[in-house]
This record gives sequence, structure tokens and C-alpha cells, in this order.
Amino acid sequence: NNNSTSTELTTTLLSSGVCIQSDMPQNFRMPTHRIAPCYSSHRNVFSHVALLSALLAVFVFDPLRIAQVAIVDAKKINRNAAHGHRGLLSVYKPGPFDMVLDRSDEKVLEKGNPVMKQLPGDDGDELSGKAICIQDVAAPKKAVWNQILDLDSYKGKVNKLKECKNYLVKKNLDGTMRIKTKMVIGVMPGYSYENYYDHCYSPKDDSVTWSLDYDKTSDFDDVSGHWHVEEHPKKPGHSRVFYACDLKFKNSLPGPIMNFLQKTALKQATGWVKKESESNPEADIPAQFSPGFAL
Repeated sequence: NNNSTSTELTTTLLSSGVCIQSDMPQNFRMPTHRIAPCYSSHRNVFSHVALLSALLAVFVFDPLRIAQVAIVDAKKINRNAAHGHRGLLSVYKPGPFDMVLDRSDEKVLEKGNPVMKQLPGDDGDELSGKAICIQDVAAPKKAVWNQILDLDSYKGKVNKLKECKNYLVKKNLDGTMRIKTKMVIGVMPGYSYENYYDHCYSPKDDSVTWSLDYDKTSDFDDVSGHWHVEEHPKKPGHSRVFYACDLKFKNSLPGPIMNFLQKTALKQATGWVKKESESNPEADIPAQFSPGFAL
């Protein structure tokens, strides 16, 4: 009802599985809270950082479209408690994606634009699926891996990222590396959410795969992701980057937000990696992830 907007604003910010509800007078100042998950039966899949950026744009330009959700003070959340399950989404295997790019895809990539693919979820649910973004980068693989693996430097590169810090980096006997990372992303002034990720870097497969760290409590219900970097098939010194991230969260998304996400979220997923890699093409893989480096 447009007549009621002068005295009361009901907003929702459906942000990567976390949610806020407020019935606020116009002069109301939001208190500082963290965000905890809301629960419902629906699911959707998008890149975790890109999803938030897209939703922020929806909130800024059309706040009245966003549905009601609930606030919980973060002080009540024990982040060191176990997450509640040990994984619900299928885990990606490191290595190349099982997909073929056609001539139209190649033309899009040739122009410097990303190619986006939406694939069905493992359970066939129309409200879940696998989101994949492919991007050509005018820089060698080592420069791309410099950006992806340097998680401690994500802040300032990834939009709205307030904190990104590794709390464990460990070399495994099989030559892979385990990287556990805390990320905190601002949703709007006074509000943020945090998640804990468990990455596995496999140099021989040119891949990083990840899930949540289930020994800690995150605001997402579950995450399963995969970076894969290849030499460009036709351009020496260039790379082709593949990115997928399946996200399970516990609130439904209104149609306008769904449409917005489908058109924009995947484009943002690899955009910062392309920009930063091309601005520093001489960069190398961080020393701690290089063969022979002893942690």
C-alpha cells in the first residue's frame, strides 16, 4: 500500500540465506546486529559473494520489493559450536568441469564477457541447481591463482567484504592444501553475516574446492564450490577460469529478486578475479602454495 510508506517501512533483505525483518518508522535508526538464518523449505543456488552484491543492489534501488525476514543478535550465536550437520550439498571433485562450450559461448568469451550456465540440481529440484560462470582472463594461470589463493587479501577487492582471514593453512600428505577461512560481509549499515569455509587446493588438478567448515556455525545452511583454471585453448599467456558455487539457504526468494540474480549474480563471481589478474599479470602463486614450500 503506497499510502502507508510515509509512516511505516517494512523491508526485507534476503541475503544468502540470512534474513532481516523490521517494521520501522521513517526516522528509526537501525541497531547493530548480526544476522542469523531464517527457515523455510525452499532452496536456491548462487555464488556466495556475488549473491550478496546482487541483493544489495536490489535493496538500494527497490527496498519495498524485499520480503519480511527475522533478526537475531549475533551475540547469541556460538560460532565455535558445530554447524548442525556435516554437509547437505554434493561435493565438487577437483579437475575440469564436465561441460562443452559451443561457438556462441566462444564468441561471448572472445569479447571479454563471461558465459553463464545454470544446470539442474542433483535432486532435480527446480528451486536448486548448479551455477557455473566461465571467464577468459588476459593473464597467465599463475597470476589468476595469485588472486584466488590469497584469501587474506580479498578485503578491498570483493564488494562489501568486511573481513576475510585464514585461520588454518595446512599441507596434506597427498600434496593438496587445506585452507580454512572466516568471511564477514556487510549487508547494510549495522548488519553483517559471517561464514566459515573449508577449502582444498589441488595443484595437480588446477582446482580449489570448498564447503563450510562444519566445526563452526555459519549463517549459510550449506555451500559447495569449485574454482578451476586452465590455459586458454588459443591464446598463449591467457587463462580460462571456471567458477561454481552451490548455496543452500533456508528462505525463499521473491520473483523479482530471483530474476535479478539470474541475470547479474554470476557475472560478478569472476569479475574481480579477472580485473585483479589482468592488472598484475606478472604475479606468481603465493609462496606457501608453491611446490616444495614447507609450512
